[in-house]
Amino acid sequence: MNTELAFLCDSATDDRGKLHALGIGIDSVQGDSIPLTHPRFIIVCVVNYSAAEAGEKRMGIRLLDPDARDTIAPIEQGITFSPREGVVDAKARIIVEVNSVTFNSAGPHAFHVVIDGSEMARLPLNVSRRSG
Repeated sequence: MNTELAFLCDSATDDRGKLHALGIGIDSVQGDSIPLTHPRFIIVCVVNYSAAEAGEKRMGIRLLDPDARDTIAPIEQGITFSPREGVVDAKARIIVEVNSVTFNSAGPHAFHVVIDGSEMARLPLNVSRRSG
């Protein structure tokens, strides 16, 4: 199992095997003051897996602050990597919406996507006060 693509964006959908996304590549947020609240992030992670890896898995998402503390409550959920008849290698398009994230400190943060204990993606996000 490996990650082909992972990013933060404003909006994403999976439509019959096609990934559609807007506002791709969010890597920073700014506000007039800290703490600041960002209304919504969409996490997209495209994972390649083999027929041997198909089945039920546990996925976790954490957003860590500069001191490696959780910024949001960790997201835990089951995920199914479906076996596909006649297909040896497949893709899973994971799209997760995270709403109303409040950042209590400036600096480097990161979303971490973990499947069955293995980190599949780390999405850095710099939080800062708007200058001026």
